[in-house]
Amino acid sequence: MTIYSQTVEKLKLLSEPSYAEFSSKIANSKKTLLGVRIPMLKRLALDIYTKDCEGYLSECKFEYFEDTMIYGLIISRLGLDEFLRYLPIYLAHADSWSHIDSFVPSIKCIKANGDVFLKLIDNNAKSATGFTLRFYIVCLMDYYLTNEHIDYVLSSLEHFDGKGYYNDMAIAWLISVAFVKFRDKTFKFIKNCKLSDFTLNKSISKIKDSFRVSREDKVLLQNYIRKK
Repeated sequence: MTIYSQTVEKLKLLSEPSYAEFSSKIANSKKTLLGVRIPMLKRLALDIYTKDCEGYLSECKFEYFEDTMIYGLIISRLGLDEFLRYLPIYLAHADSWSHIDSFVPSIKCIKANGDVFLKLIDNNAKSATGFTLRFYIVCLMDYYLTNEHIDYVLSSLEHFDGKGYYNDMAIAWLISVAFVKFRDKTFKFIKNCKLSDFTLNKSISKIKDSFRVSREDKVLLQNYIRKK
């Protein structure tokens, strides 16, 4: 039995029907969702990575939400060259926001290769669509909200706007995090941006939900909500 077949059998044994029913409504994936929790998927991915990484990556059928997620969690541990080799395959099969949001924070090679990866984003993100675009947006949020890159990140957002609900929500999420880290620059961006009404209003809503934003700022932001 191959490492992939063994993993599928383990996933079926670990599945929780009630959790699968709950998660399928949230994940909104077209793949069969067995109902295995993310911490267990991470443990399985680490075990596969240490035992037969190449075997799993070559055999994966992307039949389930979980086997797809494990593929991403495995490649997140690879060095830059190997990671970039497998990344397009993973993104082609990722069909849920969770396939992106649980994957991006796990990537090991970005911090050590920040300039190289930022060039990749710059070359590809503006033409990207679907969950591939969400991948780039979440990468910018997780790795590039820094003094060095904040201006670049904010200036990029209008190019990504209006390319699907999950991408617009990712932009709003990024802006809410940017506001906490770079209040003045993000406030200036909100005042002058050309984002769609939906994305701007969602951004402000997410900022107002934050416990790390002052009550005074939340009141000020109310003035920039666009009315229909």
